[in-house]
Order: sequence, then C-alpha cells, then structure tokens
Amino acid sequence: MAILTVRYGRQWLIPEAAGGGYCAVRRGLSEENGLPNAMRATTLGEMARRLAVERKRENRPAGH
Repeated sequence: MAILTVRYGRQWLIPEAAGGGYCAVRRGLSEENGLPNAMRATTLGEMARRLAVERKRENRPAGH
C-alpha cells in the first residue's frame, strides 16, 4: 500500500474499500478526456496495474 501511495498518491486517494479490496478516487475530480474518477480492485497488485494504465492514459496527447 505504501508503494502505491508514494507512486500515485498525488493524483489518487487509495483507501481500503468497505467489504474488502481497495478503491482509488482521483484527487481533483475531472470529467475531461473520459478518464475515470474512481475505480475498485480486489488486490493491491490489481490496483497497481489499473493505476499504471490510467497514468499512461493521462499522459497521452489529446485526441489519441
């Protein structure tokens, strides 16, 4: 959990989810570029993969 917080904590709040698993809520919610403002994962590994994908999507030039 600490690694995810260090790596993604500036853009995402990452608490444990009620009922198990983890959730991530984007800081400074935004609807632009079709990016999600929240996501849920069963394991920290799954959350790490999903956050990595979102970081790539965030860094894509507009229109790609």
